Amino acid sequence: MDSIVMAKVKRYLQERLNCAPYDCGAVVFNVRQLARVAGHTLDERFARAGLGAGPEARIASEIVDRSLGGGGGSATSEHHMKMATDYWVQTTPPMGM
Repeated sequence: MDSIVMAKVKRYLQERLNCAPYDCGAVVFNVRQLARVAGHTLDERFARAGLGAGPEARIASEIVDRSLGGGGGSATSEHHMKMATDYWVQTTPPMGM
């Protein structure tokens, strides 16, 4: 796991997806879990995983890709990312900032 990538993901969640700072911990936890299931860590390689990682991990991968400044060349819209992050916040206990 790269701490710079994690900081960029948290900033993207707060600025673009309007995620509360205390909810970012739960979202990053789920993104990290999905990356681990796909055989990656939270880094640039997972950002390019896309649908090869699975349907739910595709959204997590797109969040990482867009937070790193990628063009976001997939069919995932910000609305789907917001829905997924809201679901992760609701189903995961609070993790803090």
